Amino acid sequence: MSFSQEGDLARDIFYVNFNQSGTALCVGARSGFNLYDLSTVYECLPTYESRIDPEIQEQSAHRMSYLGKDLKLLKDVCIIERNFSTVLVAFVKLEKPRNVFLYNYSKGAVIIQKAFPNTVLSVKLNRNHVVVCLEDRIFLLSARSLGDSSDHVITDTAPNVKGLLALSWGPEHHPTLVAYPGSVAQGHVQIFDATQKHAKMTIPAHTSQLAALAFDEDGEKLATASIKGTVIRVFSVSTGDVLFEFRRGVKRCVEINCLSFSKNPDLLCASSNTETIHIFKLCVPETVVPPAREDGGEGVGWLATLGSFVLDQSAQYLPAQVTDVLKQPRSFAHIYLPCVDQRTVATITRIKQVPYVLVASSEGFLYIYDINTETGGACHLVKQHRIEGPRHKQESPNSLKSSRSSQEDTHPISPDPNTDPTECLKPLMADMSLDTAEFSSIHTNFPEIHPSESPPVVNGVKSIHQERPLLLTEVE
Repeated sequence: MSFSQEGDLARDIFYVNFNQSGTALCVGARSGFNLYDLSTVYECLPTYESRIDPEIQEQSAHRMSYLGKDLKLLKDVCIIERNFSTVLVAFVKLEKPRNVFLYNYSKGAVIIQKAFPNTVLSVKLNRNHVVVCLEDRIFLLSARSLGDSSDHVITDTAPNVKGLLALSWGPEHHPTLVAYPGSVAQGHVQIFDATQKHAKMTIPAHTSQLAALAFDEDGEKLATASIKGTVIRVFSVSTGDVLFEFRRGVKRCVEINCLSFSKNPDLLCASSNTETIHIFKLCVPETVVPPAREDGGEGVGWLATLGSFVLDQSAQYLPAQVTDVLKQPRSFAHIYLPCVDQRTVATITRIKQVPYVLVASSEGFLYIYDINTETGGACHLVKQHRIEGPRHKQESPNSLKSSRSSQEDTHPISPDPNTDPTECLKPLMADMSLDTAEFSSIHTNFPEIHPSESPPVVNGVKSIHQERPLLLTEVE
């Protein structure tokens, strides 16, 4: 994505995205990738940097003969996704845009490298699947059998040059759903059931091309936005009916970068290339009846009632499109960023049981805002953090635990075994160690391709640099 202003550090950032639950942040950069666990508001330190410890290099010359080539100085990470808050990440490098690496950063081991026939535009993970999107097809890999060559492929998809894709990420027993554009000219959405491996439905969401897609946690709702960016719709996945329709604004057309659901209460967050973040409440507006006065007169809300009556009567004489605009609800809460012309991703999450809105940009900043889930309104900036790629110091270790307290060093954070989505990957990872693990790869007959343009991605945030291949083509 292009930016009007770029800082010295931020220009090195290629990709920024939150994990599925908004509890972690991934940063892909020229120097590799960083992972942040978002467990506190006032501190934001990387929990992992993609750097190889020099001591580990001396332990296994055979192992490091490969790592020295591809991971010793890992750089130019243009896509990076983390599977919830586990040790499993998937990344793509500019050097090999057709290859997806699944990596266990705790062991410093590549679980598998998968090659595809064309440039990888986006990668999504959940508990059951790894989904890889190319321009004309989508690959569905089972997390239980990553080495199996019998992957399901959705072929003959509409040209998807931006790699737009949404993947449901609910409980393991829920079906895995994939949403992707079904048309180039119009905003049709195709929903595919990856569990049963069949097409589920087509939703005519918008009249113009799609710009953003997102499932809610349960996979029951789908949010969509078009390249005009004025109307955001929420559909029922089971019936295809419109549940909610929100208007972001009418003053200008913008490009929606990110849609994100939250629960308790049900909110929908939308970020764009403007300085405003919009948050919508997923509820049916209640009809407010003005209270009666004790003297038998009209209630105190007679003026509001009169205004509603005038609106309803005037709607009969206005075109249908104008009437729809007047009746579409606006945002429940909003955020004004301290900068303009930035591409951002946003999510609503809870930190220590308190709701916050997190906004990350390719300029290299993480903004944390409070939000009143009862009254809405303006959200206030609580903390601003700098995010960046690895710094590659000579004495740097694999992680930044040394920069933390000795108490944190002796009690490292480990995934909860009861909720760890990588349980299904343990057969592949059990025998892997830094000394003896062998690199496994799925070889294909596809020749190595180095395209002049790298994949444009809208599911995360990418940036453009003059000295680097184009990472996102603007859609007019």
